[in-house]
Amino acid sequence: MRIVLGLMLAMLATTPALAARGRPAHAAGVTKGVANAALAAAARTTPVAAIDYDLKRCDPRTVEQWLKALVGANARSIAWSGGPCTVVGPGIDSGSDWCADAVITLAHPKNRSDRPMIEVFFEAPKAGRPGAAYAFRGVMQAADGEDVSRFRDGFEADWTSRFPAPEGAIVDCAEGQ
Repeated sequence: MRIVLGLMLAMLATTPALAARGRPAHAAGVTKGVANAALAAAARTTPVAAIDYDLKRCDPRTVEQWLKALVGANARSIAWSGGPCTVVGPGIDSGSDWCADAVITLAHPKNRSDRPMIEVFFEAPKAGRPGAAYAFRGVMQAADGEDVSRFRDGFEADWTSRFPAPEGAIVDCAEGQ
């Protein structure tokens, strides 16, 4: 019995840490026919306009460029992974079978669970490659409590409730652009 318990504890100690909101870190693997690494790469290079629901189409950056600009020096690291969507449920939607997330390790978190995360939803794959990105979700401990964002500008508002946005991080498009 001690040996079994010891082996189980050893396995837990060597298993990749769970990312924010319960998604395991994906070093390798496939989600319903698409490589998790391909999902993560697609999210990083997705234009933010693709996930903005026609709200702010003038921002020319990728999701990765936008996120790095927003978090600035307040993040120690950003870890990207792919897999099934996790920011789903009542009041949001049922999600997609294919997502990529970016978990942000803060330089000065409030507590151990203070790990903001964004998620990019993808349509069905084509020939084993991620489909088009179509939605954004974000989760973070904002100044007034934990919040789930359906839109990029909502995540920006949650972020800036705690951290000042670096110069140029938030692109505010004028009407009609």
